[in-house]
Amino acid sequence: MTSKHEQKYLRMTLNERIQHFLLLSSFIILVSTGFALKYPEAVWVMWFRWIFGEYAFEIRGIVHRVAAVVMTADSIYHILYVSFTKRGRKLIVDLWFYKKDIADLTGTLKYYFGKEDSKPRYGRFSYIEKSEYWALVWGNLVMGATGVVLWFNNTFLPVISSIGMEVATAIHFYEAILASLAIVTWHFYFVIYNPDVYPINKAFITGFLTREEMEHEHPLELEEMEKPDSGSKKPDDTKEKVNTVAGTDNEISENTEKDTEIK
Repeated sequence: MTSKHEQKYLRMTLNERIQHFLLLSSFIILVSTGFALKYPEAVWVMWFRWIFGEYAFEIRGIVHRVAAVVMTADSIYHILYVSFTKRGRKLIVDLWFYKKDIADLTGTLKYYFGKEDSKPRYGRFSYIEKSEYWALVWGNLVMGATGVVLWFNNTFLPVISSIGMEVATAIHFYEAILASLAIVTWHFYFVIYNPDVYPINKAFITGFLTREEMEHEHPLELEEMEKPDSGSKKPDDTKEKVNTVAGTDNEISENTEKDTEIK
Protein backbone atom coordinates (compact mmCIF):
# COMPACT_ATOMS: atom_id res chain seq x y z
CA MET A 1 0.00 0.00 0.00
CA THR A 2 1.39 3.36 -1.02
CA SER A 3 1.67 6.27 1.37
CA LYS A 4 -0.36 9.43 0.90
CA HIS A 5 2.72 11.29 -0.26
CA GLU A 6 3.40 8.77 -3.05
CA GLN A 7 -0.12 8.69 -4.48
CA LYS A 8 -0.46 9.86 -8.07
CA TYR A 9 -3.48 11.32 -9.82
CA LEU A 10 -4.15 10.97 -13.51
CA ARG A 11 -4.16 14.35 -15.23
CA MET A 12 -3.66 13.44 -18.88
CA THR A 13 -4.08 10.02 -20.46
CA LEU A 14 -1.58 8.75 -23.03
CA ASN A 15 -4.11 9.60 -25.73
CA GLU A 16 -4.34 13.19 -24.50
CA ARG A 17 -0.57 13.51 -24.13
CA ILE A 18 -0.07 12.42 -27.73
CA GLN A 19 -2.64 14.99 -28.87
CA HIS A 20 -0.81 17.65 -26.87
CA PHE A 21 2.58 16.63 -28.27
CA LEU A 22 1.35 16.82 -31.87
CA LEU A 23 -0.20 20.22 -31.18
CA LEU A 24 2.92 21.50 -29.43
CA SER A 25 5.39 20.29 -32.07
CA SER A 26 3.32 21.37 -35.07
CA PHE A 27 2.71 24.80 -33.51
CA ILE A 28 6.43 25.43 -32.94
CA ILE A 29 7.24 24.37 -36.51
CA LEU A 30 4.47 26.53 -37.95
CA VAL A 31 5.62 29.58 -36.01
CA SER A 32 9.27 29.07 -36.98
CA THR A 33 8.66 28.45 -40.67
CA GLY A 34 5.92 31.08 -40.91
CA PHE A 35 7.95 33.94 -39.49
CA ALA A 36 10.94 32.75 -41.52
CA LEU A 37 8.95 33.73 -44.62
CA LYS A 38 8.04 37.13 -43.20
CA TYR A 39 11.53 37.89 -41.87
CA PRO A 40 13.98 36.01 -44.14
CA GLU A 41 16.93 38.18 -43.09
CA ALA A 42 16.47 37.64 -39.37
CA VAL A 43 19.41 36.15 -37.49
CA TRP A 44 17.39 33.20 -36.23
CA VAL A 45 16.46 32.31 -39.84
CA MET A 46 20.04 32.30 -41.14
CA TRP A 47 20.82 28.77 -39.91
CA PHE A 48 17.98 27.42 -42.06
CA ARG A 49 19.38 29.18 -45.11
CA TRP A 50 22.91 27.96 -44.35
CA ILE A 51 21.75 24.34 -44.20
CA PHE A 52 19.48 24.24 -47.24
CA GLY A 53 21.02 26.99 -49.37
CA GLU A 54 19.11 27.93 -52.49
CA TYR A 55 16.34 25.43 -51.69
CA ALA A 56 15.61 26.92 -48.27
CA PHE A 57 12.50 28.80 -49.43
CA GLU A 58 10.91 25.73 -51.07
CA ILE A 59 11.74 23.46 -48.13
CA ARG A 60 10.40 26.01 -45.68
CA GLY A 61 7.09 26.02 -47.52
CA ILE A 62 6.87 22.23 -47.58
CA VAL A 63 7.67 21.92 -43.86
CA HIS A 64 5.13 24.65 -43.05
CA ARG A 65 2.37 22.86 -44.97
CA VAL A 66 3.19 19.45 -43.48
CA ALA A 67 3.00 20.95 -39.98
CA ALA A 68 -0.32 22.56 -40.90
CA VAL A 69 -1.70 19.19 -42.01
CA VAL A 70 -0.52 17.58 -38.75
CA MET A 71 -2.18 20.29 -36.65
CA THR A 72 -5.39 20.06 -38.66
CA ALA A 73 -5.48 16.27 -38.36
CA ASP A 74 -4.81 16.54 -34.63
CA SER A 75 -7.62 19.08 -34.27
CA ILE A 76 -10.07 16.88 -36.17
CA TYR A 77 -9.12 13.90 -34.02
CA HIS A 78 -9.63 16.03 -30.90
CA ILE A 79 -13.13 16.96 -32.08
CA LEU A 80 -13.92 13.25 -32.48
CA TYR A 81 -12.34 12.53 -29.10
CA VAL A 82 -14.45 15.09 -27.21
CA SER A 83 -17.56 14.03 -29.13
CA PHE A 84 -17.46 10.24 -28.92
CA THR A 85 -15.55 9.28 -25.77
CA LYS A 86 -16.82 9.51 -22.22
CA ARG A 87 -13.66 11.17 -20.96
CA GLY A 88 -13.64 13.57 -23.91
CA ARG A 89 -17.19 14.73 -23.26
CA LYS A 90 -16.36 15.20 -19.59
CA LEU A 91 -13.36 17.27 -20.66
CA ILE A 92 -15.58 19.78 -22.48
CA VAL A 93 -17.99 19.97 -19.55
CA ASP A 94 -15.12 20.73 -17.18
CA LEU A 95 -13.59 23.27 -19.58
CA TRP A 96 -16.80 25.25 -19.99
CA PHE A 97 -17.18 28.57 -18.19
CA TYR A 98 -19.39 28.85 -15.11
CA LYS A 99 -20.30 31.57 -12.61
CA LYS A 100 -17.57 30.32 -10.28
CA ASP A 101 -14.95 31.34 -12.85
CA ILE A 102 -16.01 34.98 -12.49
CA ALA A 103 -15.77 34.67 -8.72
CA ASP A 104 -12.36 33.02 -9.07
CA LEU A 105 -11.12 35.82 -11.31
CA THR A 106 -12.23 38.56 -8.93
CA GLY A 107 -10.92 36.56 -5.98
CA THR A 108 -7.52 36.19 -7.62
CA LEU A 109 -7.31 39.91 -8.32
CA LYS A 110 -8.24 40.67 -4.72
CA TYR A 111 -5.52 38.27 -3.56
CA TYR A 112 -2.86 39.92 -5.72
CA PHE A 113 -3.91 43.36 -4.48
CA GLY A 114 -3.75 42.23 -0.88
CA LYS A 115 -7.51 42.23 -0.28
CA GLU A 116 -7.67 38.47 0.33
CA ASP A 117 -5.39 36.22 2.36
CA SER A 118 -5.52 33.28 -0.08
CA LYS A 119 -6.22 32.57 -3.71
CA PRO A 120 -9.45 30.87 -4.82
CA ARG A 121 -9.53 27.07 -4.77
CA TYR A 122 -9.79 25.57 -8.25
CA GLY A 123 -11.39 22.41 -9.55
CA ARG A 124 -10.12 20.38 -12.49
CA PHE A 125 -9.48 23.52 -14.55
CA SER A 126 -9.07 27.13 -13.52
CA TYR A 127 -10.47 30.05 -15.48
CA ILE A 128 -6.94 30.53 -16.86
CA GLU A 129 -6.78 27.04 -18.34
CA LYS A 130 -10.30 27.36 -19.72
CA SER A 131 -9.42 30.67 -21.39
CA GLU A 132 -6.33 29.12 -22.93
CA TYR A 133 -8.29 26.19 -24.32
CA TRP A 134 -11.03 28.24 -25.97
CA ALA A 135 -8.51 30.78 -27.26
CA LEU A 136 -6.72 27.85 -28.88
CA VAL A 137 -9.96 26.66 -30.48
CA TRP A 138 -10.63 30.13 -31.88
CA GLY A 139 -7.04 30.52 -33.08
CA ASN A 140 -7.07 27.16 -34.86
CA LEU A 141 -10.28 28.05 -36.67
CA VAL A 142 -8.95 31.43 -37.82
CA MET A 143 -5.50 30.16 -38.79
CA GLY A 144 -6.93 27.09 -40.48
CA ALA A 145 -9.42 29.04 -42.57
CA THR A 146 -6.98 31.75 -43.67
CA GLY A 147 -4.24 29.17 -44.17
CA VAL A 148 -6.37 27.23 -46.64
CA VAL A 149 -7.10 30.44 -48.55
CA LEU A 150 -3.38 31.27 -48.79
CA TRP A 151 -2.36 27.71 -49.63
CA PHE A 152 -4.88 27.39 -52.49
CA ASN A 153 -4.59 30.99 -53.60
CA ASN A 154 -5.17 30.18 -57.27
CA THR A 155 -8.57 28.77 -56.35
CA PHE A 156 -9.65 31.55 -54.00
CA LEU A 157 -8.17 34.55 -55.81
CA PRO A 158 -10.93 34.72 -58.49
CA VAL A 159 -13.54 34.42 -55.73
CA ILE A 160 -12.34 36.93 -53.13
CA SER A 161 -10.11 39.11 -55.35
CA SER A 162 -6.68 40.47 -54.46
CA ILE A 163 -8.16 42.57 -51.65
CA GLY A 164 -9.60 39.44 -50.05
CA MET A 165 -6.21 37.74 -50.31
CA GLU A 166 -4.54 40.70 -48.62
CA VAL A 167 -7.11 40.59 -45.82
CA ALA A 168 -6.56 36.84 -45.37
CA THR A 169 -2.79 37.38 -45.30
CA ALA A 170 -3.07 40.12 -42.69
CA ILE A 171 -5.40 38.07 -40.48
CA HIS A 172 -3.14 35.02 -40.76
CA PHE A 173 -0.06 37.05 -39.86
CA TYR A 174 -1.48 39.00 -36.92
CA GLU A 175 -3.25 35.97 -35.49
CA ALA A 176 0.11 34.16 -35.63
CA ILE A 177 1.69 36.98 -33.64
CA LEU A 178 -1.15 36.92 -31.11
CA ALA A 179 -0.98 33.14 -30.73
CA SER A 180 2.81 33.18 -30.34
CA LEU A 181 2.71 35.88 -27.69
CA ALA A 182 -0.08 34.07 -25.84
CA ILE A 183 1.92 30.83 -25.73
CA VAL A 184 5.23 32.44 -24.77
CA THR A 185 3.98 34.96 -22.21
CA TRP A 186 0.94 33.13 -20.88
CA HIS A 187 1.02 29.35 -21.33
CA PHE A 188 4.77 28.97 -20.88
CA TYR A 189 4.62 31.05 -17.73
CA PHE A 190 1.92 28.96 -16.08
CA VAL A 191 3.49 25.59 -16.95
CA ILE A 192 7.17 26.50 -16.60
CA TYR A 193 8.03 29.78 -14.86
CA ASN A 194 5.14 29.99 -12.42
CA PRO A 195 6.72 29.63 -8.93
CA ASP A 196 3.96 27.17 -8.03
CA VAL A 197 5.16 24.63 -10.64
CA TYR A 198 8.76 25.68 -11.40
CA PRO A 199 10.88 24.32 -13.03
CA ILE A 200 8.06 22.71 -15.03
CA ASN A 201 4.68 21.05 -14.68
CA LYS A 202 5.42 17.50 -15.84
CA ALA A 203 1.82 16.39 -16.31
CA PHE A 204 2.03 16.77 -20.10
CA ILE A 205 4.98 14.33 -20.04
CA THR A 206 4.14 11.82 -17.31
CA GLY A 207 0.36 12.26 -17.25
CA PHE A 208 0.25 12.43 -13.45
CA LEU A 209 0.20 14.90 -10.58
CA THR A 210 1.31 14.15 -7.05
CA ARG A 211 -1.02 14.60 -4.11
CA GLU A 212 0.87 17.73 -3.11
CA GLU A 213 0.37 19.20 -6.57
CA MET A 214 -3.32 18.31 -6.51
CA GLU A 215 -3.77 19.91 -3.10
CA HIS A 216 -2.08 23.06 -4.32
CA GLU A 217 -3.44 23.38 -7.87
CA HIS A 218 -6.76 21.48 -7.92
CA PRO A 219 -7.99 21.13 -4.33
CA LEU A 220 -11.71 21.07 -5.21
CA GLU A 221 -11.17 18.27 -7.73
CA LEU A 222 -9.21 16.32 -5.13
CA GLU A 223 -11.99 16.73 -2.59
CA GLU A 224 -14.57 15.62 -5.13
CA MET A 225 -12.56 12.55 -6.02
CA GLU A 226 -12.18 11.53 -2.39
CA LYS A 227 -15.80 11.94 -1.34
CA PRO A 228 -17.21 8.62 -0.10
CA ASP A 229 -20.20 8.90 -2.45
CA SER A 230 -18.29 10.27 -5.46
CA GLY A 231 -17.73 6.88 -7.04
CA SER A 232 -13.98 7.32 -6.80
CA LYS A 233 -12.15 4.41 -5.26
CA LYS A 234 -9.55 4.30 -2.57
CA PRO A 235 -5.81 4.07 -3.38
CA ASP A 236 -5.79 0.27 -3.29
CA ASP A 237 -8.82 -0.26 -5.54
CA THR A 238 -8.18 1.89 -8.63
CA LYS A 239 -8.57 -0.45 -11.57
CA GLU A 240 -11.85 0.80 -13.01
CA LYS A 241 -11.91 4.60 -13.16
CA VAL A 242 -9.57 7.36 -14.22
CA ASN A 243 -9.21 10.53 -12.15
CA THR A 244 -9.04 8.47 -8.97
CA VAL A 245 -6.18 7.97 -6.57
CA ALA A 246 -3.74 5.33 -7.76
CA GLY A 247 -1.00 3.38 -6.12
CA THR A 248 1.12 2.65 -9.20
CA ASP A 249 1.51 3.88 -12.77
CA ASN A 250 0.58 0.42 -14.06
CA GLU A 251 -2.80 0.54 -12.37
CA ILE A 252 -3.60 3.92 -13.91
CA SER A 253 -2.45 2.85 -17.37
CA GLU A 254 -5.13 0.15 -17.33
CA ASN A 255 -7.71 2.85 -16.71
CA THR A 256 -6.27 4.98 -19.52
CA GLU A 257 -6.94 2.30 -22.14
CA LYS A 258 -10.56 1.98 -21.03
CA ASP A 259 -11.24 5.70 -21.18
CA THR A 260 -9.96 6.12 -24.73
CA GLU A 261 -12.38 3.63 -26.25
CA ILE A 262 -15.02 5.14 -28.54
CA LYS A 263 -18.41 4.83 -26.96
